[in-house]
Amino acid sequence: MIMAVAGLLVITACETDPETVAEVADEAGMLIQVTASSDSSILGTPAGGVPLEDAEVSVTNAALDMTISMTSGSLDKIAKLEIVKSFNGGSEVILAETTTLPYNLVIQDLDGLLAGTGVVENDLRIGNVLAFRTRITQTDGDVYYYNSGMGNYEITVNCSSNLTGNYAVISTRDDGNTYDQGIEAIVAVSPGYYKTVTTGGWAAGTIAPDQGFNFQDTCNTLTVPNQDLAQGYYSNDVTGLPGNEVLANGDLVINYTIDFSAGARNYSNSYVKQP
Repeated sequence: MIMAVAGLLVITACETDPETVAEVADEAGMLIQVTASSDSSILGTPAGGVPLEDAEVSVTNAALDMTISMTSGSLDKIAKLEIVKSFNGGSEVILAETTTLPYNLVIQDLDGLLAGTGVVENDLRIGNVLAFRTRITQTDGDVYYYNSGMGNYEITVNCSSNLTGNYAVISTRDDGNTYDQGIEAIVAVSPGYYKTVTTGGWAAGTIAPDQGFNFQDTCNTLTVPNQDLAQGYYSNDVTGLPGNEVLANGDLVINYTIDFSAGARNYSNSYVKQP
C-alpha cells in the first residue's frame, strides 16, 4: 500500500514563519507529491515495568522508501532539491539532494535513519517523531520549503501493530440509540494508522462516498485525531474521547464525539474481530 501525501498548492518561503503561508505555488516553479511505502516506519517493543513514555524501545523494523515526484511545472528554475530531516523538532540535517525528479530515497536500517541527528536507539521512546521536509533552491538563490500537505513525511516511533481485518461493528449514541453497521473492514493507511468504513450511526455510503474516520494505535492504546466528518466531506468535527483500546481478545473500543449545530453527540463503537 502506498501512502500519498499530496495536496495544497502553496509553499512557504524559508525566511517566513513556517506557520504562515506567504507564497503561491507558481513561485516554486513546480509542484510535487511525496509518497512512501507502507513499511516506512520505526517499530519496536518498549521495555516493560516502566511507564511507556520512559521505556527504551528495542527496534524490530526501521526503513524508509520515499519518492518525490513532480506533478506540474518544470525544473528549469530549480538548482537543487533537498530532503532534510529532524528528530522531535530539533535541528535539521540534510539527508539527500537531487537535481532530477522523480527521486527515490531508500534507507533500510535505523543507523541510516538517525544519522546526523545525535540520536541513537537507546534514546528512542514511543511517540518520538522523525520528520522529513522537502526544500528547493532556485537558480536565483531563493530557498523554499513545500508546505506540510505537499512536501512532508513523518515516521512516528511506535509498537508493531496489525489491526487490519473485518470487524462486527455496533455504534452506541449517548442517548442510548444503537446502530448495527454489520461487518466492516478496517484498513491500514500507514504503520499504526487506520481507517474505518463508517462514523456514527449512518450506514456506509448513505451520506458521503467515504464515511470512515481515522485512528492511531500506539501500543494498544487507540486515539482518534481531530478530523472532519466523512474524510472532510462535511465540516463537522470528529474528536476522540478517552477509553479507546485494543482488548486482549483483539476486539476494539473506540469512543468519539461528533459536533452538530444542535450540539455534540458522543458515540461508543464496539469492533468485534472476525475470524
